[in-house]
Amino acid sequence: MLKIENKALYVVDNAIDADLNEQLYRWALASGRPGWRYGDVADAKYSKNRFWGATLVSADSEDGDPKTVDEAEEIVRKAWAHLEPRLKPFTFDIRDIWLNGQTYGLENAIHTDRPSEEEGWYTVLIYINPEWHVDWGGETMFYNQARTDVVYAVVPKPGRLVFFDARHHHWARPPTRNTQDLRITLAFHLTRRSDSPVP
Repeated sequence: MLKIENKALYVVDNAIDADLNEQLYRWALASGRPGWRYGDVADAKYSKNRFWGATLVSADSEDGDPKTVDEAEEIVRKAWAHLEPRLKPFTFDIRDIWLNGQTYGLENAIHTDRPSEEEGWYTVLIYINPEWHVDWGGETMFYNQARTDVVYAVVPKPGRLVFFDARHHHWARPPTRNTQDLRITLAFHLTRRSDSPVP
């Protein structure tokens, strides 16, 4: 596991098999529930640029979204059941599950997934496009604490998992003009259980 500024980050290729990856992708594109919305913003403090999103689970939901993975659609439960063992020996509770979508020109901003320096919050991204080429862009860029340098970059690949401490500054780059595809990630926002070791 890589540590950048003493915060965990690691990448696992083929974290989900090609069949499940394809199922997730097709479901995401056709998803009418909970449905895509345009207007999500990564960090309004730095940018008001919008992108596509869909809330699948939210522990704080007040508008009818599932509050736990057990209430989520079958494909989401299947994805988590497939991923959870790959995170061992660490154990987590799910706070949120989202779909994020970007096409060419849909920039967001450098941000963290946890605005405080409190340890214990983590993010898992799964790239679910069944095909992706390096010249299509869409990298997830990780920055130093000062937000002045890129310290790590992850290229989307089908079924690739990125696990990181939610305090990491990062930026989902949009696809280039070389593709008209929607770059889709399935994102899990997690809290570390008290009996779990620290990643």
